[in-house]
Amino acid sequence: MLFKSPEELVVKDETINFSKYFNRIKNNWQWIVLLTVVFCTVVFLKSPLATNSYSATSTLMIDATPLKPISLQTLPNYDPTQKEFYATQYALLRSNVIAAKVISNLDLTNNAAFMGTDASQHGSIKARIKQWLIDLKQPSDGSVSVNDSLTHTTPEQLKALQIFAKNLLITPVAKTQLVMVTYTSKDPTLAANIANAVGQAYINYYVDINEETNKKASDWLTSRLTELKAQLNTSEKKLTDYLAKEKLVNTIAVDELANSELINLTNRLAAVTDKRLQTESLYTTLRGNRHLSYNQIDSISEISNHPQIRDITNAETDAENLVAELSKRYGPKHEKMLEAESQLRAIRARKDRMLTRLVEGIHKELESNQRQEQDLTAEINKKKEEFQSLAVKKLHYQSLKQEVDTNKRLLQAFLDRQKETLATDNYKDSIAHFTDYALKAYPSGPNIKKNVLIAGIVGFGLALCILFAIQFFDTTVESSEEFERYFALFSLGDLPFVKRLAKKKGPIDEQTLSIKEKPAFFEGIRNIRTALNLALTPDQRTVMITSALANEGKTTLAVNLAQSLAQTEKVALIHVDLHNRGTALSTPKGLSELLNNTLSINDIMAKSHLDNLLVINAGEPVSDPQELLSSSRFNAILDELKQHVDKIIIDTPASLISSDALIVAKISDVNLLTVAANKTKRNDIEQAIHKFSAYGINIDAVMINKVM
Repeated sequence: MLFKSPEELVVKDETINFSKYFNRIKNNWQWIVLLTVVFCTVVFLKSPLATNSYSATSTLMIDATPLKPISLQTLPNYDPTQKEFYATQYALLRSNVIAAKVISNLDLTNNAAFMGTDASQHGSIKARIKQWLIDLKQPSDGSVSVNDSLTHTTPEQLKALQIFAKNLLITPVAKTQLVMVTYTSKDPTLAANIANAVGQAYINYYVDINEETNKKASDWLTSRLTELKAQLNTSEKKLTDYLAKEKLVNTIAVDELANSELINLTNRLAAVTDKRLQTESLYTTLRGNRHLSYNQIDSISEISNHPQIRDITNAETDAENLVAELSKRYGPKHEKMLEAESQLRAIRARKDRMLTRLVEGIHKELESNQRQEQDLTAEINKKKEEFQSLAVKKLHYQSLKQEVDTNKRLLQAFLDRQKETLATDNYKDSIAHFTDYALKAYPSGPNIKKNVLIAGIVGFGLALCILFAIQFFDTTVESSEEFERYFALFSLGDLPFVKRLAKKKGPIDEQTLSIKEKPAFFEGIRNIRTALNLALTPDQRTVMITSALANEGKTTLAVNLAQSLAQTEKVALIHVDLHNRGTALSTPKGLSELLNNTLSINDIMAKSHLDNLLVINAGEPVSDPQELLSSSRFNAILDELKQHVDKIIIDTPASLISSDALIVAKISDVNLLTVAANKTKRNDIEQAIHKFSAYGINIDAVMINKVM
C-alpha cells in the first residue's frame, strides 16, 4: 500500500476516456432537459409574434444535351454523366452572378419589402450602426468586385446580396433533372417574382454565354479568313509562276506523251535488235565459211532460203533437168544440147554473182542495223533523262498544287463555319427551361413546430457542448480507476454520492451514525472495511483519515467506517479537529480537555448506539491545537486506548488547510486520504500527497467519496 516515490507520483493519461463524458451526461441529464425545454419554450412563445413570411417556388429542368431545332453547335460541350455537372449548376443558381442580375433587373436595392427597411429608418441609430458594420466589411476604396457585370458593389448592393442569399433555397428533385428555386419574403408577390427571376437569370446566363461565344467565334473567323485568303493567293501565285517557268501546261498529258514515246522507242529498239541479231548470225555464218565454194555456200539454209537465191536455184534446176532430158535424145554436139548447156552455164554464173552481192548486202545490212540500234539506245537514254527531269518537276508541281488545294479546303471550311455562326447569331439556346413558374406564394413562416424542433436541437446540443467543455477542462477525479491512472497510489474503494449526507451541515450526530437506509453507501463502507482489514497487519491498529480540502466527506466516511468496523471488533473514533467542536454526541467534552489533563478518558468517552464503538469528541476549540497534538500526552492517550479497543480511527482536519494531519500521521500506523469525486482537483491531491511525502510520511491508500 505504500506510496511508490515522488518521481512516480503523477502518471499522465494519454488516452481520451469517453466514459467520463457519458457519465457526465448521465449525471447531469436534468440540466440537459431543462436547457432544452427552456430553449423550446422561448421559441414557442416568440414564434407567433414573428412576422409572417411567404415562399414561392419555380421549377427548372436542366439538360446538358437539349433538343435543338438546328444541328449547329452553339453551346460548349457538357457531360451530364459527371457527378460534378449538376452540383455546378446548383452552385451557379446560388452564386452572386445570378443574384446580382436579379437584384439589378428587379431593382431590389430600392425595394423596402426586400431590404427590410423604409425611409424612416435610415436616420435611426440602429440603421446607422448596421450601416457602419457593413462599411467595416468593405475595402478602403469602398467597393468590392463581384463579377464582370457589377464592377463595383455599393454597401446597399452588398446588403442586398446577403439578404438574397439568406432567403434563397435551391432544392434538386431526387433522381430527376429538375431543380426547385424557392424564395422566401414577407411580400408574397415579391417572393414569386424573385423565384421566377432567378430561373430566368440562370437561363439568360447561358444565352449570354452563347451570344458571347458566337461573337468571339465570328470575330476570330473573320480575321482568320483574311489570313487564309492571303495564304491561298500566295500559294496559287507560286504554282502559276512555276508552271510558267518550267513551261508546263498539263503535267498529265506531258506525262502520258513521254511515257508513250519511251514505249515506242523501246519497241523499235527491240525490233532492230532482233533484226541485227539475225543479220549478225547470217553474216557470222558466211564469215566462218569463206573457204567453201559457192556450191557449198548454197547448201547453207540461211543462204538457200533467201528469196532471190531460191528463185535462181529453181531456174538452175530446171536448166539442169532440160540438159539431162536433151542428152538422152541428142548428142553433145547437137545444137539444142549446146543451147541448153549454154543456158545452164549462164544461170550458174548469174547465181554466183548473186551470192557475191548477197554476202556484201548482208554485211551492209548488219552495219545498218548496228547503227540503228546505237541510235535508238541513245534516244532511249535521252528520253529517260528527260522523263526523270519531268518527274522531279512533277513532284514540285504536286507539292505546290497540294498546298493550293489545302488552302482552298481550309478556306471553304472557315467560310462554312462563318455562315453557320451568322445563321445562329439570333438563336437563343440554353441548357435549362421552366417547367413550372411560381404563380403565387404560400405562407411558410413562422413554422412553430420546425422552430421548436430546431430550438430543442440547439438547446440539447448547447447543453452537450457545455458539459463536454466542463468535462474537457475538468481536472477532478471521478473514480478509483481514474485515480489509479493518474496517481501511483492504492485505492480501498468508492463510496456513492448520498444526497441526505451531502445536504447535512454542522456536527455529526447519532442520525449520521445510522445510515443503513442507504444500502449502496453502506455496501461501499463494507467493501472499504474488508479491503482495510485484509491490508492491515496485527500491529497496525491506528488509522488516520484525512483529506486535501474541507467538505470532502472524510468525517462522514470516518464515522461510518468506524461503525462498520465496530460490528466485528472494538473501535475508538477520535475527532482531532480542535479548531471546531466536531461531533455532537451526549458528551460535549472531548480531546482538548483530555490533552489539557482536565478530564480522564472515562470522563470524555461517549458511547454510540453500537456497544463496540467509542467516540471521543474534539471538545472545546483551542488556539494552538498543534502544540497539544505534538505532546507526549497524545501518544499516551493512544496507548491507553489500545488497551480498551482493537482499532483507533482518527479523523483529522484537511491537510492543505491545517498541519494537524501531519502531526497525527507521524504516530499513526496507516494513513488514508479521502478524495471527493468530481470536486477535488488533481493538483490539490498532488499537493497534499507531496506535503506528506516532504516529511517522510506515506499515504498508504485513498478512498474515493461522493462518486456519482
